[in-house]
Amino acid sequence: MALVPVAAQPAQSASDVVEEVERTAASGDKVGQLAAYQKLAAFLANDPNQQNVLGLIIQADLQRDIARAAFAISSEDACSALELGTAYLDQARAIQARGTETDEPEAIDDMESKLSKERRRMRCAHSGPRAEVGTPDASLAGHYYLSGVMETGSELLLKADGQFEWYISYGSVDQVAQGRWGRTGQTVTLAADVAAADAPLFRADEVIPWDGDAERQLRRFERAEQEAIIAARCPWSIATTTTLWSYDLANPNPAGEAELAKASEAKLAAEAARDEASRIIAKAAAMTASEDERAAANVAMEMWFQAQADMAQAHHDANLPEPDIGSPAVPPECQLPDEESYQPIPESEWRRGVGVVIGDPAREMRLSHVEVTFVFGDGHHETTKTRQGGFAFAPVRSRTAVEQIVLALSEPVSRSATLAIKPLPEGIQAVIVDTQQIVEPAFSVMRLDVEGENLIPKDMPRGRYSRN
Repeated sequence: MALVPVAAQPAQSASDVVEEVERTAASGDKVGQLAAYQKLAAFLANDPNQQNVLGLIIQADLQRDIARAAFAISSEDACSALELGTAYLDQARAIQARGTETDEPEAIDDMESKLSKERRRMRCAHSGPRAEVGTPDASLAGHYYLSGVMETGSELLLKADGQFEWYISYGSVDQVAQGRWGRTGQTVTLAADVAAADAPLFRADEVIPWDGDAERQLRRFERAEQEAIIAARCPWSIATTTTLWSYDLANPNPAGEAELAKASEAKLAAEAARDEASRIIAKAAAMTASEDERAAANVAMEMWFQAQADMAQAHHDANLPEPDIGSPAVPPECQLPDEESYQPIPESEWRRGVGVVIGDPAREMRLSHVEVTFVFGDGHHETTKTRQGGFAFAPVRSRTAVEQIVLALSEPVSRSATLAIKPLPEGIQAVIVDTQQIVEPAFSVMRLDVEGENLIPKDMPRGRYSRN
């Protein structure tokens, strides 16, 4: 499809089209919304006042809206709109390169990142030219370390062949990128690689034979499944362990009869709340419990926690240690079996299974919450989800094997795949996932100023990359 905006109807004004966009968006008419967006794009494209850097960024953003509306109705216009949006950004960069406008460099990069994210989500091949980075400068090649940014670690490796590797860690967030780099004047430009739109998200790798480690992973998975079931059935039992208050009673002040009496009454009230909570949660934990009984258990546990806190406070006021009266009884339905020891599991005790482990070795990542359906040769299906460590398991079935694995990912993008594998009666099928397709990259383009031996990121308020 040619990258040309749809011609606007001459009888409408720009304000009319804006009203049409708002009206169709409110009504939920996706087809009408797409047509209105396209009319608005035609007005902006023909408006001389919108051909500056800011106007071109706005038009690129509008093409992103067009792509979303087109994608929602499965129109082939979605990818074409994203290409047109990129073309507008290229025009904006050309204006900056001529020096007639110097504002908005970060806004262009930010919009390009947003278009790239949509391109991956919609699986559009990017046919436009790759970002211009300049020429690699051998004098700048080397290993750089970020300094000047608190609680942040980052490294940048500029290779002499024009490739780079980058890493940053702050808080619980780790991000990586790799791609091309070059120098133009006093600016170093990094252009991160983008995953090919037609590359498979999942692919089957090696099969791991069943052994002691596999058996251990199976048991961890089973325990995690039990924990999830109990957490859903008995949410009030999560915090039933009593933590006694700790006070310094080495030099107590004399307590009066009123304080002592209040402490005794508070203890009796806490014991009563404990027993009442035990009775109510025992009913609420049953498989046949009603929603009213489950709601009553939550109220009973709240009353117990308050009574226990009141008892602790009253005993402190009376210069007495808090008595240990225990917690409400946990019903068997809410109890997990004891943790297994970490001693080797004898092969004679192996339960065995068939499983998958899903991860990206390049980024040392494992994926949890991936829905996995094991399809056996006899037509039987077992569906579960990967848990911590990227593992999921199904029971072994006699005289048949798993022949297909169906994978469904809901976050951060919705994707699914069916992998045909060699018949697997037991063992673990390793599956490699290309996380570059689903994880928002830290950046599409990063620019750094060359200051002596240091590289100063343009989009950071402080910090510098140095080779020492």
